[in-house]
Amino acid sequence: MIPCSASDKSPRALLRSVFIAGSVVAVLCAAVIAGAETRHGVVNFEPMPPVPTTVRPGDTGHFRATAYRNGRRIRLASGVTSTNPAVLTVQPEGDRWRWRVVGTGDAATRVQHEGGTFLSDGVRARRHNVALRTVYVPPEWHGFVHDGGGWPSAVPVKESQNLKYFEAAVWVEKRAVHLYEFDGSFEPHLFDRSPEQWAAHRESFRVMQFTGLPLPPADNPYSREISFFLRQAFKDIATYLVSRYPDSEHHFIFDGHGAPGGRLIEYRLHADDADEMLAHWTAALERPLGVIDMGGPCDKAGYEDLANFCRHAQFYVGSDMPNGGFKIDEWTVEKHYEVQADVQYHRLFTQQAELRGVLVERVNLQRKSYEYARQNMIENQWPQASSLFSCQEWQAFHQAVLPFLRDLLEDFDGSWEGRTGDLLAVLVANGAEPELIENFRRLIVHRVDNSDFFEWPESRNGITLPAREWPVLQR
Repeated sequence: MIPCSASDKSPRALLRSVFIAGSVVAVLCAAVIAGAETRHGVVNFEPMPPVPTTVRPGDTGHFRATAYRNGRRIRLASGVTSTNPAVLTVQPEGDRWRWRVVGTGDAATRVQHEGGTFLSDGVRARRHNVALRTVYVPPEWHGFVHDGGGWPSAVPVKESQNLKYFEAAVWVEKRAVHLYEFDGSFEPHLFDRSPEQWAAHRESFRVMQFTGLPLPPADNPYSREISFFLRQAFKDIATYLVSRYPDSEHHFIFDGHGAPGGRLIEYRLHADDADEMLAHWTAALERPLGVIDMGGPCDKAGYEDLANFCRHAQFYVGSDMPNGGFKIDEWTVEKHYEVQADVQYHRLFTQQAELRGVLVERVNLQRKSYEYARQNMIENQWPQASSLFSCQEWQAFHQAVLPFLRDLLEDFDGSWEGRTGDLLAVLVANGAEPELIENFRRLIVHRVDNSDFFEWPESRNGITLPAREWPVLQR
């Protein structure tokens, strides 16, 4: 490490955090806080071994803290602390100090010596994240062999210091599920390749393959046989991801169409099979997923969706109305990528220490997309909204509201708008206790909409009613 002069009191000298794609790099120098005076003009931090490029919870090492006066070196055996012990701990160990990253956030090592306070460069500790992004690819979208682009190009950066994508495609044409691990060498466009050559290039990144996806019966594209197949394929995928990254935070993202009811993958993976698959994943991981992000599909903030998915995650993202269907007023490629959550997750996991903060900003991207399409939405009178839900708060609300809904259904003689009607409106109209209403509001961590653009035709508050025939509602 390079010592900083005590006379260098600029903001740049006070905290020189070196930052590459969200990871912490080696601490370079110590700097005196402005106004602090010390007879020892320089304090030096000497890490042993050098601090690794990426610092994450569990990382540890040693350093010596020394002061210099008139060319004489003085080893400091006291006065060394952490600015944020919840992130970084510092303890004496022999003639050295041991540092250990114990959480995520920002911290530095602080030395108080002879009236002066010295800081090492600040560190940003971030947990590593693995996201399984899933798409359903029917032939009408594009074939297995096609002219490049499509879903593989939607996320240009496949891996950064804090986030790694795996991508699963349900290929209807091939009757198969493929799991891909793309890296920086993947080229999502044709350029000088034929479609066949490009498909071969894409498939060279395939790490798992599940063949034999059943053909749907003519009268039921959502057959139980298809659901069984998808359940087992994604359980095997989950096992593989946990074996590769057991200590990372895991997330599930689906990009495609949606409907309420607790199902996944465009309604093909039935609610009970989705529950079993997610339970298998979290059991292998020995903790809940970070987020199940259904903020792209339509209508996935149904009561049954939260009931099925929130038992397996810390947070859930979804909308209680049709999603998308609008155009940016003055489209540019920069605006397009700026509001794409799958693209911006790399940046968000870098900038935010906590998952909650990441997801608040992820939902804010939706609002930014509305603002870019304001005129289009006004002309088409197109309501939009997106919500971030706390699954911990959901469990408390779920247990409290179920008896109310069951009692209500026994005597309810109106039109029960299952999977479309607004849950909060029904609670308020039927005399729910204020505490129950407050529980509802607490579970929505953050919500954005475009109701300030024009007057909406009906009230929407975040969650739609469960279907009347939903078994959980029956006594």
